[in-house]
Amino acid sequence: MARAGRLLGLDVGDRRIGLAVSIPPGELILPAGYLQRRNRRADIAAILEQASQRDSVAIVVGMPYDAHGRSGEQARKTDALVRALQRATDIPVLTVDESFSSNAAAHDLLQSGQSPSHDPGAIDAAAAVTILRCFLAS
Repeated sequence: MARAGRLLGLDVGDRRIGLAVSIPPGELILPAGYLQRRNRRADIAAILEQASQRDSVAIVVGMPYDAHGRSGEQARKTDALVRALQRATDIPVLTVDESFSSNAAAHDLLQSGQSPSHDPGAIDAAAAVTILRCFLAS
């Protein structure tokens, strides 16, 4: 059901939320920038605005589990945002394990000739692309 249209992918960090969007039917996945974090209410409003602008049928959030699959501090923060999003919208809000997505994104940027340290927001958006790739592959 959620895969029948565009998906909005989120890489949630303390300072930024990386964005990516999948475009059917071939499931092309594109980085879509990032949101600067402010507070939970503003973050939720901005995420839902992005989902609306992009006609997203679902929001996919990467859950940052540790190397052993356990929830650490960042996973708990992300889970709280996911639950708040679920209460704020009828759009399905789904999660996928995003372990190492930022490392993979930095590697991908380096391979494409971009410097991850030059634009940290680019890493966040590229990590969101990785999150959507993992979700669509599952």
